[in-house]
Amino acid sequence: MPRRLVLLLLLVVAGCRGASDGGGAGSTTSEPQMAGTTTTLESTTTTSATSFEVPAVIDLPYVQRVLKTIYHLDGEATRHVYAKKIPDAELYERLEAIFGEPLLTQAKRILGEAAYDGFVRFADPPGDAFVRAVDILQATPTCMVILADLDYRPQYREARPPQPQAIIRLRRADVLPYNPTGWGVVAAGAPVNPNENQRICQ
Repeated sequence: MPRRLVLLLLLVVAGCRGASDGGGAGSTTSEPQMAGTTTTLESTTTTSATSFEVPAVIDLPYVQRVLKTIYHLDGEATRHVYAKKIPDAELYERLEAIFGEPLLTQAKRILGEAAYDGFVRFADPPGDAFVRAVDILQATPTCMVILADLDYRPQYREARPPQPQAIIRLRRADVLPYNPTGWGVVAAGAPVNPNENQRICQ
């Protein structure tokens, strides 16, 4: 987001990524194309490092596993279009698996503009954004609000200043080939109103 970086003050993903390039968009309460409403979500604890089943108690290790996977998938989408040099159907499928609107549209626009510019600002190849879960502000079996460090500098060629902490909101989503976590990012941006963050999952 002057171009590029959507996972909003200024968005850190299509949010932090946008802030990295001086662009941005307002925060949103819009939902992604998530799984249909469900009343039966099995809560099971697990010791598997690759399991994304919602545990009885959502803790930071579980959240970190989800976030690290999602932002790795975001990095894979970026590397895909970086290699192709042009956005294609697979890129859009990858992005649709991890982001909801309006972050999805923003991510498509940012990567499209980057492709048009020849990815001159990007590392070769772009790395994964750094993400670290710091605190769980809210958590239910279908919604999480997380305070996290989210930094897109590994995707860029030139040095950039550190990015502020972000509030990352996630909702339950379909388990897809490009996203096995069962979660999707609906918003990611600089903290604005702590009271609002406490009401999101209600």
